[in-house]
Amino acid sequence: MSDKNILHAISGGLSGLVSMAVTYPLVTLSTTAQASDNLETVEVKAPENLEHDESMDGKSIPGKLKLLLKKVLFRVVFLIKNSKKYYSGLESALIGIVAVNFTYYYVYSLVSNYFKKYNRINNGLNVKQSLITGLTAGVVSRIITNPIWVANTRMTVKAHKFDEAGDEKKNSSTLKVMYDIFKDEGVSGLFSGIGPALILVTSPMIQFTVFEQLKNFISRLRHKEISSKEALLLGSFGKLVAILVTYPYYTIRSRMHLNMTTKNENSFHVLFNMIKKEGVSSLYRGMNAKLLQSVLSAGLIFYFKEEMMILANYLTIRYNRKSN
Repeated sequence: MSDKNILHAISGGLSGLVSMAVTYPLVTLSTTAQASDNLETVEVKAPENLEHDESMDGKSIPGKLKLLLKKVLFRVVFLIKNSKKYYSGLESALIGIVAVNFTYYYVYSLVSNYFKKYNRINNGLNVKQSLITGLTAGVVSRIITNPIWVANTRMTVKAHKFDEAGDEKKNSSTLKVMYDIFKDEGVSGLFSGIGPALILVTSPMIQFTVFEQLKNFISRLRHKEISSKEALLLGSFGKLVAILVTYPYYTIRSRMHLNMTTKNENSFHVLFNMIKKEGVSSLYRGMNAKLLQSVLSAGLIFYFKEEMMILANYLTIRYNRKSN
């Protein structure tokens, strides 16, 4: 294992942990909405006077922005006040995001370094190489961490249902939930939803391809590396593009995680049945929360990862100078 590959993996895992902890209430909102098989989706509602008395109609652009900010702030305050409810399943999510990011960044760094040596020049990857690198890293990380995300989906939705019913819920650890799934459903239960999960490999592929190409373009234009703030913006933009393209499969994966489908149904059967029974809009339930969470999370991941890499490189150079 190369020290640089390990450094990429550790910085990716830690930055993923921070971003997940910050944005997890939005994960809860999108997951419970995806799991809903009726038209009543989960949302955070503003007070009646905000909904009725302060309409967007007839307002100027600054007025609309002010009202939008007001609504967003209300939702943030609401989530903070109900943090216990919206942080259910956080343990499994943190384990999952560290595992998936560590694996993804390690494999991504490993494969990209191979391509850079193959290219014999250090000016980044071309589009084809970026896609292959992202695909390889995505497939490996999705397969390894799928059982954790099955447990997370069930813990999140179960906690929300208990809360809605006003019942006391008994907290279970991630390992306990995974063990129960294995005991009741076998290995196949732990890998339910692996089909759409592998299809969703295209999401980080799209994200990292957009990020890598924009990063290379800017670096060549300026003849220097991008800053952490620029990495945040480029990472967020890449994630935005990826989510818009792949969101329906997040919904399908959640349904399959919860055993809301028959065992003989594959991803495409679930897709067509949802459209037939619930309409196309059912594929996009919870998208607003997911979009906001994913863009914020991706931006934070890229920002903290770049900061950690800069700090690590600085400490390495300083250590080498002292050694010499």
